[in-house]
Amino acid sequence: MLSTPTVGQFRKASSSSPQQACVMVYRDDQRTLIWDDKLAATVDTPHVPPGQCLSFDHEQFEVIQEAIRAGEPVSRFLVINRRFDGLYEFSADAECTASAGDTRLYFDHREFMAFVNAVEHHEFAQSVFV
Repeated sequence: MLSTPTVGQFRKASSSSPQQACVMVYRDDQRTLIWDDKLAATVDTPHVPPGQCLSFDHEQFEVIQEAIRAGEPVSRFLVINRRFDGLYEFSADAECTASAGDTRLYFDHREFMAFVNAVEHHEFAQSVFV
């Protein structure tokens, strides 16, 4: 069974202030997790509950990042929808819900743009986490 990372093992975009909520990313040798640190208030242990994360293998996360860097809509593995209230909803696409999880994460425009900027600047490259 895979270990559950602690809140402190996740990274967020360097453009985010310490007090700003953000898209959080964790990478180990087997997977990449995406989490919303606004959920930290609901965590009563130092470990992030797996059910609060979207989990991708590294190849899937690279496809997601490549689409973002190319300025294209993410069309595989991760679904990013801008809702009527302006929030961006992250969820796994139907083909990988079984492995990625069925959680839905919600980010405002500033959080989303910080994530995009971090992806564009390779802040979530696997080598940064190793």
